[in-house]
Amino acid sequence: MSKSLKFILLIALALGSSAVARAQNDESFLEFYKQRNQEFKDWRSKANSEFSQYLAAAWEEFLVKRGKEDPIGPVSDEPVFYDPAEAAAASSLPGLPCPGFMTAPVVPVPVPAVAAVYSGGESVTVDFFGISADIPFPESMRLPRIQATEQDASSGWKFLSDSDFMSTVDALTDFQKEHSISDWALYTMIKKLTDAVYIEEYVNEKVLTQMFLLCQMQYKARVGSSGGELILLLPFTAPIYQVSYITANDEDYYIYSYSRLNSQNPLYTFSNDFSAADRKLDLVIDSQLRVGYDFYQVKTLPVWTQYVGEDVKVPLNIPCVKFTLDYPQSDLLTYHRSAVDPELTKAVFTVVKYKILKDSMSPEQAVSFVLTLIQRGFDYKTDYEMFGRAKPLFVEESFFYGSNNCKDRVLLFSWIVKDLLGLDVAMFCYKGHVACGVVLPAGVKGDGFDFEGDRYVMCDPTYIGAPIGATMPKYRGVQPQIIKL
Repeated sequence: MSKSLKFILLIALALGSSAVARAQNDESFLEFYKQRNQEFKDWRSKANSEFSQYLAAAWEEFLVKRGKEDPIGPVSDEPVFYDPAEAAAASSLPGLPCPGFMTAPVVPVPVPAVAAVYSGGESVTVDFFGISADIPFPESMRLPRIQATEQDASSGWKFLSDSDFMSTVDALTDFQKEHSISDWALYTMIKKLTDAVYIEEYVNEKVLTQMFLLCQMQYKARVGSSGGELILLLPFTAPIYQVSYITANDEDYYIYSYSRLNSQNPLYTFSNDFSAADRKLDLVIDSQLRVGYDFYQVKTLPVWTQYVGEDVKVPLNIPCVKFTLDYPQSDLLTYHRSAVDPELTKAVFTVVKYKILKDSMSPEQAVSFVLTLIQRGFDYKTDYEMFGRAKPLFVEESFFYGSNNCKDRVLLFSWIVKDLLGLDVAMFCYKGHVACGVVLPAGVKGDGFDFEGDRYVMCDPTYIGAPIGATMPKYRGVQPQIIKL
């Protein structure tokens, strides 16, 4: 036998042995997986059974607290324009002058209604802000009428836990992964699902099913009883404003109900969460809603075009904009920590970087250029003018609506300066106003604040026409709360 043939045989034997070993390992792993999966099913079944019994015990009365207030409060009704003469009289403010004023036309885009359809079969077609999804909902999950009592909540939980609910949970999990939906988006999807399955009067059945599905997906949620109806109680990782809540075991649970709560009615609920649920809803969006290119709408930015020197068009993720319209109001860090749609980011950053490189701008000049784009590129409107309520905007929404105010402009400005220019940024929070601070090279003069060893130079995206280093007259000499971004 030749040496080469012996070598080939040895290789074949080795590969054969390896294949046998792999097959044995695969079988062992599959057996291990099945065992672990069965253990988890048994544990979940035990947890559901115990929780059903727990729900039957008498619920406690809790004090309903009024919704928390945004510490910044309402912003100015009108924009403030920089007056060089007035600023010079107040103090010597160097910095770079901003280009002349140009008005950006605002073209509102209507937001279509969202629907869900239940055919009475084993699945529900949900229109999630333009994204259609068929979610299994077995007939065995369809709750009979229940009352807002401990015994009915207990029997309802047992009914759901005895059903084929895992097909629904798995479908929701797959949808969450496929479209990269946030925690609040998942709750919204579950709510649309239950709203489609049950008619309007079946409030208790909707709420208990929402709680059940959230808990099976390991999110904390409770139901409470007030005024003869069940209500949903949700904890979050950050404070929620303008929503009533209760406090249990040092945690705040926010009230989401189908009817307006009567302050005269007591609220009853239980004290311990479902043992398999250990996650609070997180309002920070780690990755914006993932959709195909057909769901984008291109918008031209005429003012930005003037400053950049070429057409500026940005793609807007329409399902994302529709979804965030009713996002709960939270602290501003929630918006600053949330991801921006990657297609919008690419378009905006490419345009800004092109202009900065083309004109060989220094860091100071680049910051001044971005400041001008934000000051001039959007119409100024308060939340109440736009929506009739308090509502900070995500980055995508500012470009979509073409209007915003100080809170939203600080988000836009800091997003570009921090993520594109790579400069350290801080938020300056006043009562009724928000501005920004940027760490610039030594020698850049103007107003600013020392914070954690760095000098943050004032950059106010709402002080229209103001250069870097200029503070609005109303806030000169006022110490803001400084939050590093």
